[in-house]
Amino acid sequence: MNSWSTCLAYAGPALLITVIGLFLRRASRDPRTPRGDAVLFDLGLGFVAVIASVLWLQVFVLVVF
Repeated sequence: MNSWSTCLAYAGPALLITVIGLFLRRASRDPRTPRGDAVLFDLGLGFVAVIASVLWLQVFVLVVF
């Protein structure tokens, strides 16, 4: 059985990256953000979302299996 510290080793960065993704989403949806910057925020958001999903999947697998 895996220890909780192993799960937390993945959960900490996953939580941090998820928070960054939330800030990117808020910035890209702000009407005061120029369109060019909003596109870059959306691209960054997609990249961050993929990384966060992989990390959360690893946490899920460690907890369940």
